[in-house]
Amino acid sequence: MSDQLIGGGWLQAASSSDAIFTVEQFEPDHEAMFDTARRFCDEQVWPLQAEIEAKKEGVMAGLMDQASELGLTMLDIPEAYDGLELPMPVSMRVLENTAREQSMMLSLMVQNGIGSLPVVLFGNEEQKQAWLPAFASGDKRGCYCLTEPGSGSDALAAASTAVLSDDGKQWILNGTKQFITNAGFADVGFVFAKVVGDVEGATGFSCFIVPLDTAGVTLGAEEDKLGIKGSSTRQVIMDKAQIPRANVLGQIGRGHVIAFNILNNGRYKLGGTALGSAKFAFDAALEYAQQRKQFGKQIADFGMIKRKTGQMVADIFAVESGIYRAVGDMDADSQSRGNDAAAKLASMQNYAMECSILKIAGSELLAGVADESLQMFGGYGFLEEYPAAKYVRDARIARIYEGTNEINRIVMPRTLLKKISSGEIELTVVEGDESITQMKNSFAVCFNAARSRYGDSKGFDRNQEVMANLADMMTAIYLAESATLRVAQMNSAKQVHADSVALVTLQSVAKVNQLAGELADHLQVEVPPASGSGDLLGLRQAIADAVNEEGRYAL
Repeated sequence: MSDQLIGGGWLQAASSSDAIFTVEQFEPDHEAMFDTARRFCDEQVWPLQAEIEAKKEGVMAGLMDQASELGLTMLDIPEAYDGLELPMPVSMRVLENTAREQSMMLSLMVQNGIGSLPVVLFGNEEQKQAWLPAFASGDKRGCYCLTEPGSGSDALAAASTAVLSDDGKQWILNGTKQFITNAGFADVGFVFAKVVGDVEGATGFSCFIVPLDTAGVTLGAEEDKLGIKGSSTRQVIMDKAQIPRANVLGQIGRGHVIAFNILNNGRYKLGGTALGSAKFAFDAALEYAQQRKQFGKQIADFGMIKRKTGQMVADIFAVESGIYRAVGDMDADSQSRGNDAAAKLASMQNYAMECSILKIAGSELLAGVADESLQMFGGYGFLEEYPAAKYVRDARIARIYEGTNEINRIVMPRTLLKKISSGEIELTVVEGDESITQMKNSFAVCFNAARSRYGDSKGFDRNQEVMANLADMMTAIYLAESATLRVAQMNSAKQVHADSVALVTLQSVAKVNQLAGELADHLQVEVPPASGSGDLLGLRQAIADAVNEEGRYAL
């Protein structure tokens, strides 16, 4: 397998611009699908935002029905079960275009991801026939029941239990699941519980298909949340709930395999939808800045505003480049393996590190853009009648769900350590004076020094601040390289593209040098600094001028 199809392979060698996927490669029929999703959300969803936030009875369910009629709930389900089975970049772009109203976006993301893919990836044929066509049509909706009141990030510490009935025909489930998105209108939950007692030689953490109309299953009240108020978030409570023995998903005792791989899917999709929300928030703020006049001219022309717009555009461009590069690589990897359920699962496992990068990068991009967008609105941004306040409220959860960003920063170096130990990846210092190569060399020295100091994953886990620095170095390098490769691939790159790459790269160099310097002092190792210089202020101004002329993010 080439470095291009090894998750993390980009850390050990120069990457080719010809081998990556970029959004410029989408075809006209793809663009039509994106336009359908965007128009649905602009014309049907956004006008109902007040009703959505108030959880007006039937509104979200009705919108989900409309979305299903447009094919927006069948994106990743195989064609054999009435789905569209879109290429991963296409599916991601459709969901990105639903991200203007984030409660609706989240509901669709769950239906197309953690609320249906457990059956796609782990279900037997009977389970697939029973559920997937109904998920695709929207006749049935799913939810993912992993988190519990006492176990958040430590998902395997779940206290819910499953016991086989005396006659061996039913599972009896007890326990409470917390923060379950879409629970209020879902028909089935994928419930994780510990099998108590040996069942055919197996026991332990397992996943079950639990119809929510089962006797003994009840829902808690809708949670009163800071943001994404229109999404349904409730407890799923099981008190001696009995389901058929055949409702085990996958294998008994292998629930962790389902849990972690489905989370990988949720992480990259969360990154992509956060990117979409960031674009909508930016466009709303730019439109306002071009209409608002102070001291005789539009505020979009003031240096302080241009400083914000130039930076946001470059950041959006970099994250967009990284997201579609990674999703394109995952899709190519899956295709090379046959693109069946096993292939898709293997691809997500292969690119687990990139899924965490996308989750971190997308959610933190959205946080920054939403905050700066509100600032551009000034005092009006603090009023709920303007969109900026809603974007800030809705954005906050993105750094928490699908694994907190702190957990994802632990996942990344831990995953890389496994790949190095297995021989998939070798981190070495290579010749080259390009900034990207120099940053990779700095990272290699730091990671190898940490590995030498701490040894196995348990040693790493006891030094989470070191892991955080390493994770942030990886993210900065990946985004800068992705943006660079994307522009190198473009047939007609504009100056604004080159300026965005230059700005992102220079800032990545500074960030990597700072993080590497901290690690060098801590690990007592010499780290070669990356080099790069340029007019950061001038680059931001030039990018802002280009986007002001366009009137929206259009890179």
